[in-house]
Amino acid sequence: MVPTPVITCGMVHKLECAQERKVTLPTLINEEAAGDKAVEPKYACNSPSLMMIFEGGDLNCAMHHLVCSLQNPFEMNSVATLLIQESVRESFVNCVREQIQPLDAQLANHPRFVRTQAKLEELKAETIGGDPKTVPTNATPLLVCDLTHSFLGNGPTGVITMHTFRTPKEATQVNKKETLKYSSVSIWNEKLASAYEICELFDCSVFMLNCFNVDLNPILPAFEANQNDVKIFKGYHYETLMTNHKRKIIVFPVGTIFAN
Repeated sequence: MVPTPVITCGMVHKLECAQERKVTLPTLINEEAAGDKAVEPKYACNSPSLMMIFEGGDLNCAMHHLVCSLQNPFEMNSVATLLIQESVRESFVNCVREQIQPLDAQLANHPRFVRTQAKLEELKAETIGGDPKTVPTNATPLLVCDLTHSFLGNGPTGVITMHTFRTPKEATQVNKKETLKYSSVSIWNEKLASAYEICELFDCSVFMLNCFNVDLNPILPAFEANQNDVKIFKGYHYETLMTNHKRKIIVFPVGTIFAN
């Protein structure tokens, strides 16, 4: 009997977002402020994620998840910051631009996104959006180049900031400028050994290597009990370990090949 593969073709090919997208708006955390025109309402970030893309990573898969976050930037665990290696930046960004579609009207007209657009114009920031021939400038998802979220205000901004790096160490230094607390870091790199080194450098608890927004329930009990553990569940390798005196979770597809 031929064993059923744990990594199927559908997991890595034809990743278009064919399903209907559900629009997610930022959560108001200060209702009293919302009723006072003199005070700006305060919104909570929906567990923002950091994405790191290396030259050898699966650019198509990474692009799929990034575009989904661009189209719904307030969704839970959506990408808030992108770190991309200099050698693939131009080609990757060009491909992303081709896939950008107009934002849902609820998102394009949301006060947080409108405020961010005004701030970007004031700062004369470099931005990357969709093709102006098909995507209106006031309703385009945005990548913001070399600017941190702190310049755009507190809480969710509705855009993804993008920084370029040459080496993993430089990526760590660049990201120190960002003030967001990320719920997870998604690393796209064919060399898992290198990705593990990055896990030691970043102050985050959850790292997903060559995958994004994976269910963590299989490893959470061990993590919460502060115990080392390793398991394979539904085609993913899960482990929790201590590194630099901090417990972390690392997840990656079982089919991923280790390389030095």
